[in-house]
Amino acid sequence: MSRLSEANHLKLHTMLSEEAILGILVFTADGRHCLYVNKLGRELLEIPNGTDLDQIEVSSLFPAKVRPEFRALNQDLLGNEGLYQDVVICKQNTTTFIANLGVKKIHLEGTECVTLMFQDITVQKKLQRDITAKQIEIKAAFEELLNQNKQLKELDLAKDRFIALTTHELRTPLSAMVASAEILQLGLFDTDEERTEFIGMIYEQGQHLVALVNDILDFAKIQAGKMDLFVSHSDLSALAAGLTENFEGMAEGSNIQIAYKPEDNGSCECYFDELRIKQVFSNIVTNAIKYNREGGQVEIWTDGSDPDFVKLFVKDTGKGIAQDELDKVFNEFETLGKVALHHKGTGLGMPITKRLMEAMGGTIKVTSEIGVGSTFWIEIPRAQVLDMELYRDRPKEADDLAA
Repeated sequence: MSRLSEANHLKLHTMLSEEAILGILVFTADGRHCLYVNKLGRELLEIPNGTDLDQIEVSSLFPAKVRPEFRALNQDLLGNEGLYQDVVICKQNTTTFIANLGVKKIHLEGTECVTLMFQDITVQKKLQRDITAKQIEIKAAFEELLNQNKQLKELDLAKDRFIALTTHELRTPLSAMVASAEILQLGLFDTDEERTEFIGMIYEQGQHLVALVNDILDFAKIQAGKMDLFVSHSDLSALAAGLTENFEGMAEGSNIQIAYKPEDNGSCECYFDELRIKQVFSNIVTNAIKYNREGGQVEIWTDGSDPDFVKLFVKDTGKGIAQDELDKVFNEFETLGKVALHHKGTGLGMPITKRLMEAMGGTIKVTSEIGVGSTFWIEIPRAQVLDMELYRDRPKEADDLAA
């Protein structure tokens, strides 16, 4: 039974319109008894018809998990007037919504009461969150576009440097070959030894030129997705041991010690394209020799302990690579400027190596320490992880051509 007389109830009706756009409740000063709730208040709080308002307390408007904290706040809330934003209010069915809450003291026939006026802003808050999230998304997309634009500009500059470098690299052996051929043609030599020396120079420059052209062609094929693979099951350890011997002459000429150290830690049989693995091995080992220190070492070994991959390691004792430069080692055109200053080549060896490994379902990784050296290694899958049509033997004519 309501504590207000019918006259007072009518008085409240006059003061507080049933058609107000806010939910309105009137409580006793201690917040323990509800005296009145308007139409919108009933709808927002989902108060069933016939509910005894006298049993509704202020604390019931707030979720149970915050009631102890909010009861402490009630003294301030009931003792002051003001607006409280983003208040979580609990409906009579225990679901919640977000509201702006206004508090106003009133006196009814000398009795102090408290009026709570609230507005459901759940939809607005959701829209606000959605707008904020969309703004963050748009900002991130814009920043990504700026970053991509910067990368494209840097790539364009790098490609320009690449073209200039490649032109220079191709012209150098060609010029040397032409000059040596002219000397041979004119007969400007006194002994057969001199003639043989010039022929050797032509051959050496020709080999260098072929290597440059092959790098460029391989890179173009990879970029176009036209690199043919012939993947078969083979022993990586046996292949690495034989290939290491092929580099002993190059290493000796650079005063570098090179050695293959077999590891007895499991089978090294896996799936790979033998021709392309030879190319990968050559690129890594050539760099290990080329960028090594005087009297340095190159150690090569295989690791068959992983159940999923066979690994091949190449460790050198060169100058090492700075940590912030490691990610750039395998990027097209990225290291060309530095490479071009001191060493011959297009700088495409490592990018090609990375692409070849990925094409075979494997990876290439590197660790390095300045002043100590670098360790490159490849990981080749033991299982067939590629399209089945790639698992085939390389045609004999292709082997002959590659040789």
